[in-house]
Amino acid sequence: MQKKIIWAVAAVLLALLIFSQFGSYEQKGKRRFAVLSKPSDEVLIGVCWPFSVNQDGMADGIHLALDEINSRKLAGPYTLRLIERDDAFDMKRHKSIAKEFASNADMSAVLGYYDDGPAIRASLIYESSCLLHLLVGANNTDMTTHGFAYINRSILSSDRIAMKLAKLTVDRGYRKIVVIWEEDAYGEDLAYQYQVGLDQMNADVVYKWSYSRKTVDFRLLVNDLKLVDADMIFFSGLEPIAGDFLRMARKVGLKTPVIGAFSNTPEMRAHAGTAYEGAMFFDFYNPHDPSPENQLFVSKFFARYGRTPDTWAAQGYDALHILAKAIKFTGSRNPLDISYAIRYSDVFNGANGRYKFDRSGNLDEKPIYLYMIRHGVPVLVQ
Repeated sequence: MQKKIIWAVAAVLLALLIFSQFGSYEQKGKRRFAVLSKPSDEVLIGVCWPFSVNQDGMADGIHLALDEINSRKLAGPYTLRLIERDDAFDMKRHKSIAKEFASNADMSAVLGYYDDGPAIRASLIYESSCLLHLLVGANNTDMTTHGFAYINRSILSSDRIAMKLAKLTVDRGYRKIVVIWEEDAYGEDLAYQYQVGLDQMNADVVYKWSYSRKTVDFRLLVNDLKLVDADMIFFSGLEPIAGDFLRMARKVGLKTPVIGAFSNTPEMRAHAGTAYEGAMFFDFYNPHDPSPENQLFVSKFFARYGRTPDTWAAQGYDALHILAKAIKFTGSRNPLDISYAIRYSDVFNGANGRYKFDRSGNLDEKPIYLYMIRHGVPVLVQ
């Protein structure tokens, strides 16, 4: 609870800092409203994602959606145009991209953000500059609790993920849990919420440990864990550090099952090496889901790119279609019109299932999936 309060206070202080330091963004917001009220046949959308590092399907998913939307006039009279930026997990790039997008008065919305920390900082800038922020990857619980009008999220928040994950792990018979987390907006929030869920299900956290990405050293931890009576290790941190943990844990003979919050990226596979085999991670998409919307998406994606889409391909594809639907419904380029259209819209059934938003812009409900690496390939196990 103490760490939760610290994060809340830090978020408020950060908000005050940004609003005081970048008060000019309010003027940019006024200019945006003026520019976007003028006639145009184009809606400009920014995309921020670690394309070069993750090497996932995000770019392909949004490009497939873009072609469909523009060719079929799914955004009404408007043509969508994307400005794509690769943040590469670089702090300076994050800040530069956010400032660039906020300063572009022709831009109506921003789609993206994989990592919670940069997403939090960017959301404050976008809110101040009246720019719609559609999150497709960042999960931090508090992001949609500040009453912001310009933020919507098409992925589950950490508190909802954690409750589902706690039930999933207990259902698998794991009741003595080790919790390890990265000290950042994503890892700490998810670990805290996960422990809340375990408490409600009478499972025990038998060991806790946190690390800083800048100074992490797992040698003492993995040897210490050999003496801990645990059914499972929950690793609340991103790749590639999660891969380093797996490699070192297996190197010292630690065989406790691991469920992680990481994704199956090239960096993760490279850092984990052979220790990746048998590791489990949760995800938000099942490419084998039998729904008509998903099967159509998978077939189109495979026909175009020659491979099965991943989570981020589906997330990007659906997010752009959600934006297009809201733009067509409102007949407007105004970010506030689009934001409220998303929040108050009927259910949208996309490639990655059902999307229904609450009044704060949070995704209402979605399943999560547990995958295990078998012979180097993620296999759905629950």
